[in-house]
Amino acid sequence: MSQRRFEPASPGAAVPTTALSMIDARVAATPDRPALRFRRGELWQTLTWRDWDLASRRLALGLRGRCGVAPGDRVALCADNCVEWALADLAIARAGAISVPIFPTVTGAQARAILADSGCVAAIVDQGERVRRLLAAEGPALTLRHLILTGRDQRGPGLEGAGAVGVTVTDLDTLDEDGAGAGADAWEALDALGAALGADDEFTWVYTSGTTGGPKGVVLSHRSLCHECWAVGHAVAVSARDEHLMILPLAQIFARHMLWGSIAWGAVTSFGGGPQTLEDDLQAIAPTFFAGVPRIYERAYNRIETDIRLGGALRRGALEWCIDVGREVSELRRRGRTPAPRLAARHRVAERVLFRPIRARFGGRLRFCISGGAPLSREIAEFFDALGVLILEGYGLTESCGAAHVNRPDRYRFGTVGPALPGVETRIAVDGEILLRGPGVMRRYHGHPRDTAAVVDDQGWLHTGDLGMIDDGFLRITGRKKDIIITAGGRSIAPQMIEKRLASVEGIAQVMVYGDRRPFLVALVAIDEAVMRALAEREGLSARTHAELARHPRIRQVVQGHVDAINAALAPHEAIKRFALLPAPLREREGELTPTQKVRREVVAERYADLLEGLYVGHPGPPRAGRGGPEAA
Repeated sequence: MSQRRFEPASPGAAVPTTALSMIDARVAATPDRPALRFRRGELWQTLTWRDWDLASRRLALGLRGRCGVAPGDRVALCADNCVEWALADLAIARAGAISVPIFPTVTGAQARAILADSGCVAAIVDQGERVRRLLAAEGPALTLRHLILTGRDQRGPGLEGAGAVGVTVTDLDTLDEDGAGAGADAWEALDALGAALGADDEFTWVYTSGTTGGPKGVVLSHRSLCHECWAVGHAVAVSARDEHLMILPLAQIFARHMLWGSIAWGAVTSFGGGPQTLEDDLQAIAPTFFAGVPRIYERAYNRIETDIRLGGALRRGALEWCIDVGREVSELRRRGRTPAPRLAARHRVAERVLFRPIRARFGGRLRFCISGGAPLSREIAEFFDALGVLILEGYGLTESCGAAHVNRPDRYRFGTVGPALPGVETRIAVDGEILLRGPGVMRRYHGHPRDTAAVVDDQGWLHTGDLGMIDDGFLRITGRKKDIIITAGGRSIAPQMIEKRLASVEGIAQVMVYGDRRPFLVALVAIDEAVMRALAEREGLSARTHAELARHPRIRQVVQGHVDAINAALAPHEAIKRFALLPAPLREREGELTPTQKVRREVVAERYADLLEGLYVGHPGPPRAGRGGPEAA
């Protein structure tokens, strides 16, 4: 029987058709309400929805006039989070072009490969040094004609070679001036171009981080983006009364749908000074919600735990009592029950002593947080809930335009990624793989038809490569299909859950569990240098650098205690029998981590092959090719 291509039905008439219709509706509804806040030195400034739209229209006219950007052209965005990112993203869409976000932390060679593969004609960059790395890198030929700096003050070293390769250099300020001086005909043409865009036109190409191979361009349409914003807004009640601090890098699809979702919801997006000013920015903005990857919450958890442990015995006992009370109330709340009067009175004391001061660190207005991009430890989610900080975990892929499942403020279960978003269908295949279908699913991988057919079947199901199970509508992620470890004894183990639990404890930054076709599991562990250095100073250890700390017996003893505690809750075949402390942290610039901070297993396993082999001294290695399969093992 022949199969036809699945065409997803629209989830409802309220869904905008294009990104431009979404911003047009927002400007018409609330033109003078705040839309963007950003920091300039010590001062915070605000742009209204009308301001954002008008500035982006001027930039779009500049892109079309000075740079010759035409509908369907690709324009790259490679910059740290800033208000200019938001202005440029909308401007690219206004020009009918397709945005190609690039993580600012990638190497020059990696950026060059993406620019060449996507055929970008222009790139918006925030630092001359990034331009220098790009132009100096070896790689494929570029179609790039224009480099656009985010501001005139960004000019500096690195731009000298641009003219030699036929690339002109300008900046957003100049494009803005061009747009402001454009005639009425140009403005009318811009409006006509926007009106001609349809739901199936391409909005962005987002390159995957490449944990299992080279990055591929995920082609997402206006329909995908609009559905994602509509669905998340209906699942998590956000409105114009809300304000969020943009912490995630905007090159990531997770951050991208938070930015564009705010247009649909009317919420304010704030840009701070980056990780170095995060605590100050939280105090200044007092967000009602924000989104982050699990590592953000793990670090906050470890900091709170350290503060409690370093207090005197009396203070430590009082704070631990508060947390116990909070856990008890949290559990009752999740079961829909109200604390008895005596427990409620104890909880009011805990609120005053501990919970309220901790929430004040987040600005004091926080309604909830969102976690995604990697699994979040259930223990950490429950800990923060005891403090009155609700973390809602979600799940999605670049290929699904971001979130497909998410917990709701009024419907959540820790340890799961929540129910499906409106318009999203989820199915668990026979082998446990999670399949997704809906309007958010990508159009294709650019230039990779075979890879596209391998992950999106003829019925429109996206084969995620993740393993999971559904219980009462809530999806639980159990592992990664390609990362499943099969031991020499034939046991199948998903290493992610073990890694997640161990990486969430204080003093450990990254973990990679290893053991395919081996008699038992081992692990490579990268310590949290700041935490372990503080421990060394307290205990007078003669170790200061990362390598010295990793070699010190006391540090190994601490990590061994964490490993033993994790092993106690695992089945014997899942236990980590041996581990090694890495002499240096895993780094993105070394190719060991993706831009979203996921471990590139093959790279790490190859780089530390001798260390891994040393953990199996006295035990047979995996069977070699040609000597039999699992039975021979």
